[in-house]
Amino acid sequence: MIIVSILLALLSNYGCDSMEDNFKQYLEEHNYSGKIDSLRVYPGFERVVLAWDNPKDQKSKSIKIIYGADSTVVTYDTLVDSVSIEGLDAGTGYEFIVFTLDAKKNISVPTSITAFPVSKAFVDALTPPSIVVQTIGAEQYISVIGTTNVLMRFAGDIEYTVSGAGGFTQSGKAQLPDMEGKPQINLPVSALGISFLPPGEYTFNYKVSVFPIVGNLVSVDEVWLTNTQTVMVQPVVINLMNTPGTISESNNNSPGHGGENVDKLIDNDPGTKYLTFQNTAWMMWKMERAFAATKYTLTSGNDDDGRDPKDWTVEGSDDGVTWTVLDRQTNFPKFPQRKYKISFLMPNRTAYNHYRLNVTANHGSGLFQLADWILYYDSGQQ
Repeated sequence: MIIVSILLALLSNYGCDSMEDNFKQYLEEHNYSGKIDSLRVYPGFERVVLAWDNPKDQKSKSIKIIYGADSTVVTYDTLVDSVSIEGLDAGTGYEFIVFTLDAKKNISVPTSITAFPVSKAFVDALTPPSIVVQTIGAEQYISVIGTTNVLMRFAGDIEYTVSGAGGFTQSGKAQLPDMEGKPQINLPVSALGISFLPPGEYTFNYKVSVFPIVGNLVSVDEVWLTNTQTVMVQPVVINLMNTPGTISESNNNSPGHGGENVDKLIDNDPGTKYLTFQNTAWMMWKMERAFAATKYTLTSGNDDDGRDPKDWTVEGSDDGVTWTVLDRQTNFPKFPQRKYKISFLMPNRTAYNHYRLNVTANHGSGLFQLADWILYYDSGQQ
């Protein structure tokens, strides 16, 4: 019995010592700071932005980051959840290891991520957008092409200077945040304070802001790409009847005989016509925007050459009241055939928003008809 009692006492003392050691070990592990969660990275120009979710424990007090081949260490005295690491100009990948620290500077379990900042070499290798000048509808545009691709996204800013013959120089600037990410940006030439660039050779010096894309991550920093390009601008020819406007005529011939009302005069279809039961008439085209018409065409109707115009004027006006004669035709012969188009040039350099075709005589019929009357702007004649 004495031997059994001694053995039980020894086992009891050993068990108490072992439990105390395990308890101390548990307390020591519990003192460690919590681990961060959801570590994220956003590339910038020669920098990266790191962000994460901090632990909910009460032990974590500050942040420690180790990065780069030389194990650079940065610490933050508070429990920040995002930082910008600057001066990353090596153009390679960096591993970032993030810890939390408790009040005694004990570190947590690490969380790591590899990031690729945007380097100057990467930016220099990007292809700047190109420039073309083109006409779309009744507007001439400076089109910036290639602003977005797999390596960059348009950031919304364009600055440019245009220079041409005769000392012509104009500058423009555009902020287009609603066009971010678009591969082509069309800037109206009217933004330069002129309607159209006259035909000729122009030099564009310009810069465009873009967000570089590294892998599938878009940079948080925009960079500027610069370029110089020579562009040959071609003449702009615009059918002014395709611009916003209204057509009217003197004889109130609406809806017209068999639908042959004044609207048919501007549809550019020789198979339709305007017919009025008078041998004279004026027809007026009123536009929302003023243009200097330099040319017009007349197309004969489908029958009865006695209805062809003989004497007429084409006139321009700012208000529809006071008119300036731009072209006059007297004793003009009958059109050589039906649905036949004839062109007339006008030495006009003044922009009007009202134009009138005033027919004062025809070739003897009691009716007047015309298939089409089309006005044109041609920058090659300015």
